[in-house]
Amino acid sequence: MKRLWLTSVALTALMAAPAMAADLPVSKAPPTVVTGDGIYAWVDGWWDQINLPRVGLGFRANGPAALAFPDNGVLHNLNQRLNGSGGRAGIGYNVPGTNWRAEFGFSYFHGSGTPSETGAWTVPAISVQLLNGSGQVGFICQGAFTCRTSSGLTSDITSWQLNGKVAYDGRMGVVLLSPSLAIFGGESRSHQSLSQAFSQIAAATSVTVDSATYNADTSVNWTDIGARIGLDGNVDVAPWLTLGAGGYVGVASRRASFVGSDLANSTPATIFNGASDISVSANTTAFVANAEAGAAIKVTPLAAIRGFVGVNYDNRVPGISSPSFTGSVNAPTTRTPAAILFAHETSYYAGGGIFVRLSPGPVYAKN
Repeated sequence: MKRLWLTSVALTALMAAPAMAADLPVSKAPPTVVTGDGIYAWVDGWWDQINLPRVGLGFRANGPAALAFPDNGVLHNLNQRLNGSGGRAGIGYNVPGTNWRAEFGFSYFHGSGTPSETGAWTVPAISVQLLNGSGQVGFICQGAFTCRTSSGLTSDITSWQLNGKVAYDGRMGVVLLSPSLAIFGGESRSHQSLSQAFSQIAAATSVTVDSATYNADTSVNWTDIGARIGLDGNVDVAPWLTLGAGGYVGVASRRASFVGSDLANSTPATIFNGASDISVSANTTAFVANAEAGAAIKVTPLAAIRGFVGVNYDNRVPGISSPSFTGSVNAPTTRTPAAILFAHETSYYAGGGIFVRLSPGPVYAKN
């Protein structure tokens, strides 16, 4: 009865954990080289590569004049592959005389990237479409003219997460298996600053006839609340060394919002000139998964240092869809503004940290 009551208390506390989340690396089962009862804590740091959906805004290619210059898509579709670092920490409690434990953890990450592209074009025409879907007629880029463009993007993301879980540590032969149930929540905020430049060049003289710029400032924010189930395994290969691997799968209720503003100018012909603002939101359910492997080395009877590598998967990462139009660039049949899109992305991380037992009870063999 005592064991059942303690488990119920742990589950109740876990369910009350704050509920907003970005999917970040989370703690694994404690290394068995320092197993025992009582309170334990851990702190990790890691390097991470976060992948976000591509950004394709601004300058667009237009089809042939015979079809009234229809939309042929964006010229630059920039990859958001962001590198950064983060930390995670937590505190847990092994219920004395049982195989149950409860744990609370926190994760934080910040990353950034600066992708860029340039291009020389001989397409029928190049136009610009603003975030709100409004568009401008294009510059001719074939025959007597060629066109050049450049595009640079500055992206960054900040994510944090709180989580609480309960786990059961049971031995199966030489392997200590730890199934777990966790509730998590947190928030992610990404920001994009896009700058594009355009030149229309006379083919005969290589002189720039017209030039233009397009600039957009956008932000995508999302909050999550979700649950996941995990399984970790540890093997003591020496009295001082534990090898481990594990992972989880889960779902998150996600609310995303997108705000942005942009501005286009051209000279001496002012056919690109315009500005717009946009604000939209969307809800979805995301599937998240993780796999991690690592090793822990005992440095004292109550402490171990560890290293790890891992991968995260999310099938509904929020990004920005490109505005578009149908029909002629001069008189579009329909205009579609930018919106929130959801894409599947995979991210990778590696790091290390320390595990310490704070109020040790007797060390015992999990069964």
